[in-house]
Amino acid sequence: MSSPESAEPADLTHLVRYVLTIDNMCAPDCIAWVRTQLVGLGLIVDRVVVGEAEVATTQANGPHQEAIRATLAAGGYRLVHVTTNVG
Repeated sequence: MSSPESAEPADLTHLVRYVLTIDNMCAPDCIAWVRTQLVGLGLIVDRVVVGEAEVATTQANGPHQEAIRATLAAGGYRLVHVTTNVG
């Protein structure tokens, strides 16, 4: 019995995770707005809590920090710090 051809496995080294520290994001409606905007950028949102969001992208050319910063600034939020982990 022959096995079917399988697609190449996903290259997880292209996974980029960001931990975002966001100023003045403290109320439930703020958290909901930020979550919606991050999803709209194509990010995978792991969690959003008061003052912080953890997101990931599987796209090597996914939204970078400046796109995230600009999107948050449009809503009146300030991206204070970003921790990036690749792989």
